[in-house]
Amino acid sequence: MRLVTRTLKYPIVFAAGWLFNFVYDAHFVSGFMAGWLGHTWIGEYLL
Repeated sequence: MRLVTRTLKYPIVFAAGWLFNFVYDAHFVSGFMAGWLGHTWIGEYLL
């Protein structure tokens, strides 16, 4: 029973952590790019 619980729990926890990390990183990257474009000359050129 313990092996079954471990076999089911670990992939679910891993997938949840991966999804949270992906969403968090996408949010960070989009915020970083928005700030960078807003404060550099290339932002004025592109936007």
